[in-house]
Amino acid sequence: MNRKQFLQSMLGVAGGLVAAPLAWSQEARGEDGSAPERGPFPRRRLGEEGPEVTVLGLGGSHLGACESEAEARRLMETALEEGVRFFDNAESYQSGKAERWMGAALEGLREEVFLMTKTHSPKDRSAESARRHLEGSLERLGTDYLDLWQLHSVKDAADVDRAFAKGGAWEFIARMKEEGVVRQVGVTGHVHPEANRRALHHFDEGLRFDAMQLPLNPMDYHQLSFQRALVPELTRRGIGIIAMKTTAAGALVQRGVTTIAENLDYVWSLPVSVIVSGMESPAQVRTNAALARAHEALDAEQMEALLERLEPKKDLTLEWYKKR
Repeated sequence: MNRKQFLQSMLGVAGGLVAAPLAWSQEARGEDGSAPERGPFPRRRLGEEGPEVTVLGLGGSHLGACESEAEARRLMETALEEGVRFFDNAESYQSGKAERWMGAALEGLREEVFLMTKTHSPKDRSAESARRHLEGSLERLGTDYLDLWQLHSVKDAADVDRAFAKGGAWEFIARMKEEGVVRQVGVTGHVHPEANRRALHHFDEGLRFDAMQLPLNPMDYHQLSFQRALVPELTRRGIGIIAMKTTAAGALVQRGVTTIAENLDYVWSLPVSVIVSGMESPAQVRTNAALARAHEALDAEQMEALLERLEPKKDLTLEWYKKR
């Protein structure tokens, strides 16, 4: 299909995920990012049969990069005040510091949030490695269960196959879901779409998962595209889509290629359940939360116009995390 047909097909699926109105007053796009009024934060369903989650999530890596725990707590408190209830993390972020700070900030609030973390050992994708990671993550986060636990940052087909082999990490991940220690399971990858596609091969062989986290932004459409290779396949299988790197880790905005609003509006117009955003300050949280409340889905013509504008600027250094 041509580009417009592809985008139109995506818009139809995206509309089916909406669990609360996403349209909000355009005044929410004020320069300071503040919304003129508060209400229930927009939510979407995580896949066909998953829970409803807020359309914006706070990224754990940037939380762990704060200069102090007090600064990290202010970031968490702002997210909670704005209505964000999806919190991302990984055991590898700052050697566990991001999980410790997040867990401390969520003390007494565990039942109010959707908490996700990841297991990461590309050199050791064994079940034993995953077990150690889970024990550490639960302790640092101060919880006895996870809403979502993901196999983190798959690199290539061989890496995926190691994790899904007998005795591999997925064996333990799946068992933890069966035992109720984790409610949902998933896979993440931002290096090459073929690694993520290999995970779908195992899904089709019966090793099912609920979500996949992948990089999505307007530039992605033009180079090593996760959107083109995976979004239709994920929606066809009812797998929840968690978008990350929606500004290409800041590069698209810093180099003046796109605005924050253009990136977020484009990705929220796709059939994603939640955008995990690496927000570094309370002001960024408030801005992104306001954009979530203000979002109105782009139509196929608007999306195509943005893609056409960006095509001459495609440059893989903008998405440095991708590897050919």
